[in-house]
Amino acid sequence: MNEKSKLIRKILRHEKYLLEKENCRNYIYYGFEDEIYRSRFFRIYEKSLQESEYKNFLFQAMYLALNDLEKLNPYWHKLVCEFYFSEEKITLEQLGKIHGVTRQAVTKSFKRAMKVLQQIAEEYLENMMK
Repeated sequence: MNEKSKLIRKILRHEKYLLEKENCRNYIYYGFEDEIYRSRFFRIYEKSLQESEYKNFLFQAMYLALNDLEKLNPYWHKLVCEFYFSEEKITLEQLGKIHGVTRQAVTKSFKRAMKVLQQIAEEYLENMMK
């Protein structure tokens, strides 16, 4: 399994945790791989598709979306990767110290990055499902 595959799986696991923790208070989260199609953001799930097929599409969409985010805004890509894929658990406050900004600024950028990532992934997923 390559590095990006591991990163995507970590994002999906962490998003499930955040979704449960925040109780979906209008934040955009991806959710866990097995439960992603139940999210209100991914209503394009078709019953005719096998779940494994859908998971494969979802995984590909996340992979492509991460690549696009890196091209679109390298800073956002770096924040997302450092938050989800660092060896040690890292907080947004620690990320702020690393980048020389406040926790609030990192949080704001991180939420924007996740929103853009979600939109890009939805576009890819819609195209794959057609």
